[in-house]
Amino acid sequence: MVTAEISNPKEAAERGERIYNTKYKDAFENEHYGKFVAIDVTTEKAYVADSAESAFELGRNANPKGVFHLVKVGSTGAFRVSYTSNANLDWLFQ
Repeated sequence: MVTAEISNPKEAAERGERIYNTKYKDAFENEHYGKFVAIDVTTEKAYVADSAESAFELGRNANPKGVFHLVKVGSTGAFRVSYTSNANLDWLFQ
């Protein structure tokens, strides 16, 4: 489990992208193209589903205190968003 605290949404997005690119991208683009992945940047676990909402729900059910980065597999034009439960931070959309 990764224990470093996330201090802002940009950091969560950068960490999520790094985790996706190093651990999941190659396999997921072959096996889950077009699906959504919620990456818990606190544990580096990935949750795959047909919709962003379903992927996020899978992740939140597994780790209610997780910080998630959403990716649409194989698409650079899809929305990407990171979420933290810290209400004092703004959302970061790319």
